[in-house]
Amino acid sequence: MMLQLLTHSPAFGRTQMIKSWLLCIALVVGCGLAVAEEDAGTPIDITGVSDPLLANIAGHLEIQQGQLALSTLGLPRSNEYILRKTRSALQAYGYYQPTLTLEGDHRHWYLTVDKGEATRWQTVSIAINGQRPLPEPLSNLVTAPPLVAGGVVNHDDYQSFKNKLLSIAQQKGFLEARFSRSQLVVAKDYSVADVLWTLDLGPRYRIASLAFSENTFASDLLQRYVDVQSGDFYDADKLVNIQQQLNRSGFFSSVGIERDIDQQAKTIAILFDIIKRPKYQLKTTLGYGTDSRGRIGVEWQDRQVNAAGHRYSIAAEANALSQSLAFVYRIPLKEAGSEWLGRASYQIKDDAVSTSKISSLESRWVLKESDFWTQQFALVIATDENSSNDTIESYLEYLVPSWQLDYYSTKDPFRATQGLHWQSVVRMSHDSISDPALDFWQWEQSLKWVHPLSENWRLLSRSTLGMTQMELDNFNTNMPTSYRFYAGGDTSVRGYRFQDLGPVNSNDEVIGGRYLLTQSLEVDWQFADNWRWAFFVDAGNAFSDSNNVDFAKSAGTGVRWVTPVGAVRIDVAKALDFAKEWRIHITIGPDL
Repeated sequence: MMLQLLTHSPAFGRTQMIKSWLLCIALVVGCGLAVAEEDAGTPIDITGVSDPLLANIAGHLEIQQGQLALSTLGLPRSNEYILRKTRSALQAYGYYQPTLTLEGDHRHWYLTVDKGEATRWQTVSIAINGQRPLPEPLSNLVTAPPLVAGGVVNHDDYQSFKNKLLSIAQQKGFLEARFSRSQLVVAKDYSVADVLWTLDLGPRYRIASLAFSENTFASDLLQRYVDVQSGDFYDADKLVNIQQQLNRSGFFSSVGIERDIDQQAKTIAILFDIIKRPKYQLKTTLGYGTDSRGRIGVEWQDRQVNAAGHRYSIAAEANALSQSLAFVYRIPLKEAGSEWLGRASYQIKDDAVSTSKISSLESRWVLKESDFWTQQFALVIATDENSSNDTIESYLEYLVPSWQLDYYSTKDPFRATQGLHWQSVVRMSHDSISDPALDFWQWEQSLKWVHPLSENWRLLSRSTLGMTQMELDNFNTNMPTSYRFYAGGDTSVRGYRFQDLGPVNSNDEVIGGRYLLTQSLEVDWQFADNWRWAFFVDAGNAFSDSNNVDFAKSAGTGVRWVTPVGAVRIDVAKALDFAKEWRIHITIGPDL
């Protein structure tokens, strides 16, 4: 009443009135801040629902650690606010007729939720106006939409599907696609809801031209990565695939895509903005592996010998098990991802039995058949000098042709978090191309499989099977160590040393076997961003007599740190047979 008298009094000036109002506001804000300092929020208990409804209600009410946050002015939230926000959170999941009971006061609220019957989809009508036939991804969405009659209404799914439909249309060249009708109609009794959409595609844009910003490469080298041409319909997925292949080619440090849209002509000019890698690179490496222990290496690369994209590298590496020097020359072939490589190498391998000095020349054709299939044909000519205690025990000269087939279930296996990789390798030799006689054929299969069990849990499996057709005495005497099978180590049966499992000689030294069988099962749990915890069991062995197989088994646990170059794995494994040792294993690389 006093405020009313003051504001209407003729003697009360405009300036004084403004000051009074400011004083009142300051008092209100001050009280709110005082309350906020005294209490950061109001405790609230919600019953009757569970996740995801409970989490959505908590998000709408801005509940933190069981506390209902105060308003912007620092005042407790009203009854109406709590009920309104709760209804909005439930409607997002299709519950339009909840019964809400709110008890308590601003010191502690008790909210009981009866969500009621869910509203379900009745009619999903999607009309498409424009070009026919529709591109496959677009037609698949229209003919089999994720919103299914009888399903519970979910507004997030509704909006996500709508955005996806429009996005795919634009990715396939319908840059002017728009919804002329977009309705979500809920029945008066809230029992059912209808989706009524009309999507006008408009004109489909074509590619006006394709160009590269870098012209030091031969045009046919760059064009082999491009599977579209001027005049084709614009397709963002195809352009991204070209970009990825260029990035993986090894020639470029980055590849961008620039688009120049001509709305009048309904065309798009494409420019691949590519930045070459430096022509020369000197790379040194320091590393550690549980089996090979410390490792040091140096490599010199020339990434562009000529405009045709020839490359070569010279590398030297040394660790506790071997020392090697290799020269590799690479020539791109007609198809993107395919190449020929020539390799000359010299390697000294030390193991518990002997020392091998291997000189080899290799010619290999890598043929990328598709995004998922790759085959390789190789021919190796080598000499293998095997010695023990400085005495040469054998000297082999041989030629080994081989064929390898790889299948990846994903286009980008290096970054894949699920999928499979199957590899098959066949090798052979004959007494006519070896000295002394080396007549054998060999078949090796491996399978890696990664399968998600839930949002944070995965199952990983690794299997290897190897078979050699060769007379046993000849195998034990003449077979090069490179083609003998061993088990044990970081990527085989953990808990055992590298190549510590297999047939032994009279001195109990492992000499390798004709056959190989290993199996690993692992589950891992993502407990934080880029971190996983794994539990595993391994089993397997190398052997020469298929009627006398003694599998070595192990179990263990480990942590994985997921990085852009693959997972860094640190495992602790317990051997369950033979010496029954504990061992630590460290590996780096992708899951597939």
